[in-house]
Amino acid sequence: MDYRKRMDRVEAHISANLDGDLSLDTLADVAAFSRFHFHRVYQRLIGETVAETVRRTRLNRASVALATTAQPLPEVAGHCGYPNAQSFARAYRAAYGETPSATRRRRVAPPTLLPEKQGEFAMYEIEYRDEPGFCGAAQAHSGAYQEISAAYEKLIKTCLEAGLKDKMGLLVAYFWDDPTEVPVEKLRSHAGVVLPDGVAVPKGLDPIKVAPCKVMVITHKGPYTGLPTAWGYLYGEALPTSGRAPSSVEPPFERYHNSPMDTPPEALLTEIVMPLAE
Repeated sequence: MDYRKRMDRVEAHISANLDGDLSLDTLADVAAFSRFHFHRVYQRLIGETVAETVRRTRLNRASVALATTAQPLPEVAGHCGYPNAQSFARAYRAAYGETPSATRRRRVAPPTLLPEKQGEFAMYEIEYRDEPGFCGAAQAHSGAYQEISAAYEKLIKTCLEAGLKDKMGLLVAYFWDDPTEVPVEKLRSHAGVVLPDGVAVPKGLDPIKVAPCKVMVITHKGPYTGLPTAWGYLYGEALPTSGRAPSSVEPPFERYHNSPMDTPPEALLTEIVMPLAE
C-alpha cells in the first residue's frame, strides 16, 4: 500500500496525457483510489492540487517547446491546453516572469516549475478501533464548511420539536467535497446527531447510518479552526504510512465529544474517524 508510488503514477500519467482526459475520476482510477479520497491524498503528498500539477506540467512543456522548436505560439498554446495565445501568454508570464517571446529569443527554457513544498505536519496520535456503528439524523448544509453551525441549529430545533430532547446523542458531521477543488458555494455537508436504534428520523432531516467497521481515529483537542490541520495529517501522513486503505463504502466523519456552548475552545474534543477497508 505505497501511497507515494500511486501518486507518482498519477503524475506520470498526467505528463504522458496532457492532451487527454485528466478528470479527477480518470486520475483516481489511475491511482486505484475512490475519487472521494484521491484528491485529498494527492494534494497532501504532492504539495499541490491536481489542477495545479496539470497547469505546471503544461507550462513546463511549453517552455521547452518555445526554447527548442519553431512551433508557432498559437500551436504551443493549444498543445498546452490554452484556448488562445493571449491567455497562454498571461499564464506563462505569471509563472516564469518573462513572456513566451522572450523565452523563444533566448532559446533557453526558464527553470522548471516545481510544486510548493509542504511544511511539517502537526503530530497526532493514531488509534485503531472497532467502530460499533450508529444511526442518526442529519441536516444538509450547502456553502462554507465554517458556517455549518446554522445547520446544527436547524437540526437540534427539528429534533426538539419532534420530542427527541432526551434521545439525542453525540453530534457528528460529514463533509462531502474537497474545498480545494469545489467552489465554496457548492460545498456539501451534513450536520448530524446520533439517535437510538429504532427512533424515527424527524421529517425534513436525512437519515445517517454507520455500519460496524474498523476505523482509524485522530483526536483533536482545541478550537475547531485547527481541524483542517488534523485532516491534513490524516491524509498526508497517517493514512499513507498505515498500510491500510480507506473504506470505499463508509465515508469519514467528525464526532464531537463536547460543545462550544459550554466548553472553552482549548478544551474542545473532536474525533476524526476514517473507516478502513477490510
